[in-house]
Amino acid sequence: MLQRNPDSFSMPTFNMADYFQGRTRAWGMFETITGKVKKSFVADIEGRWDGNDFLLEEDFTFSDGEKETRIWRLKFNDDGSFQASCADTPTPGKGVMTAMRGDLAYSMALKVGSKKMMLSFSDLFYQIDEHTVLNRAKVKKFGIPVGQVLISFRKV
Repeated sequence: MLQRNPDSFSMPTFNMADYFQGRTRAWGMFETITGKVKKSFVADIEGRWDGNDFLLEEDFTFSDGEKETRIWRLKFNDDGSFQASCADTPTPGKGVMTAMRGDLAYSMALKVGSKKMMLSFSDLFYQIDEHTVLNRAKVKKFGIPVGQVLISFRKV
């Protein structure tokens, strides 16, 4: 794997609420552990403050024509950590923002075929510039890797 030296390049400080405030569009896909792309999607995202909480409303359109809406509620702490929850998360996910990236770990019940399945996600968000964020989420089921989600976000 490529070894990264964070001192060898400059990336902006990542602040999730600042970046996702307003409208963002995302393009992504789920890739199995064997490298097969199972589903791709486009999502329109609206971010806004609701008192002390930050809301992210995501409207997905998947490659098979399915549509889905998810609303995340994020609660930020002064130390850069945060909690993230939505209707599909049994407990809030835990995250932290650093100078280079945002990390978020959570479990979510997702529809896979005709069933709902509990999956664990480990997300890394990298802000490339003021308009672009890349995200990689490693996905596990019962602690066993099953694939990853790759997403590119762009401010609109």
